[in-house]
Amino acid sequence: MRPESPANPHNAFVKGMLESKDTACCFFKHYLPQNIHSQLDYKTLEILKDSFIDKELSQHFTDILYRIKLSGTSAFLYLLFEHKSYIDRLVGFQLLRYMVKIWENYRKQNRQAKQLPVILPFVLYHGKSKWSVSNRLKPLFEGIPFTEKYLPDYEFEIVDISHIPDDQIKGELLVRAFLLLLKYNDNKTLFNALPGIFHLVHGLSNDVKSTEYIEMFLRYLMATVEKDMKHDLAKEIKKSLKERGDIMPTIAEELIREGLEKGKIEAAEKMIAKGMSNADIRDITGLSIKKIEEIRKANKRANL
Repeated sequence: MRPESPANPHNAFVKGMLESKDTACCFFKHYLPQNIHSQLDYKTLEILKDSFIDKELSQHFTDILYRIKLSGTSAFLYLLFEHKSYIDRLVGFQLLRYMVKIWENYRKQNRQAKQLPVILPFVLYHGKSKWSVSNRLKPLFEGIPFTEKYLPDYEFEIVDISHIPDDQIKGELLVRAFLLLLKYNDNKTLFNALPGIFHLVHGLSNDVKSTEYIEMFLRYLMATVEKDMKHDLAKEIKKSLKERGDIMPTIAEELIREGLEKGKIEAAEKMIAKGMSNADIRDITGLSIKKIEEIRKANKRANL
């Protein structure tokens, strides 16, 4: 399968978090049904690098495939992350297509196998609209009498993270902070939620792994927050992380500078497209004339 980087920062954030074995295990322990969770041997969980998403859908979806022992037998756990402003009612059909690809891949690698492995399909939804369509395949078909026995059907697990009450978001500190940040990132109440999220972050240890996760949180915030909110976000980050005794405040300042610089460059590109002069762009953005000329040259090369 093709190796492809996630198409947007939401996809990259989810993939970065759930491609960690510890985080994935904690997530599934709390969000899979108990009768399935109790049969899984999380010590055997492996993260596979295959991706099954169609290229044209990669802006809205990303996926992660796990191999795990289910009641002592090898099985797959397939997670599809959907980031859309609306619900795609065909997600069950898309999942089925990806599951068939997984089985085809399995058959190529295990030509002597007599049976196909079980795939547990799981959808993590991050859209603005509340999930309102069936998590079964059968409702997608027309209801014609006496044809039901010919219809394929299965059920997938769905977690609508945008609409779960905060007190029902479960997991260890890292998983809860991850899901809350995902939930509120597209929400106008992000700044109200940040103190609670950073409170969870403060509970993480000061080891290298925790620092890497926090840096991932900050990069996600700076990449997705509205441009006119970046200065306020920078203040909130500094205030929230200044009490940590590790290097996070320094990393936060570097990320804030990167984010603000990126915002200025994007604004300058729009001004150049409108035909504004270097002097006017400098006065508005604070960028140097030299930097503005570099942006102009880069834009010309990109348009050749």
